[in-house]
Amino acid sequence: MPTRRTTFRLYPTAAQEKILYDWRRMHCYLYNSALADRRDSYRHEQKTVTYFDQQNRLPAFKEVWFEYKLLGSHALQATLKRVDFAYQRFFNKIGGYPKFKSIRHYSGWTYPCTSGWKALTDGVNGYLQLS
Repeated sequence: MPTRRTTFRLYPTAAQEKILYDWRRMHCYLYNSALADRRDSYRHEQKTVTYFDQQNRLPAFKEVWFEYKLLGSHALQATLKRVDFAYQRFFNKIGGYPKFKSIRHYSGWTYPCTSGWKALTDGVNGYLQLS
């Protein structure tokens, strides 16, 4: 199945911009937490943590950090997949060791399927509806 990537340039209102910034901040925090979890687990226990381990811990994470319930689970899983991909590149000697990211250097998040968003367009201009 081919993968399709769509990037949208948004022009949000001030209230929408604050919500989107908060969502990006939460994804960045999840990315950094997953990175720290993998690093610390290997440093202290010599155990590797896989994507599936972290994915299975997401429900417990969302119970503690209840604001993450607002974000779609597929989007959170995609953020964890981003960490996994960074480690795969490192172990295959394609990239460097994964680094923590500040909100300035965290580009955005991914909705891996069409659940969570809908593009309403007339072919030229349109709206992006996030649920």
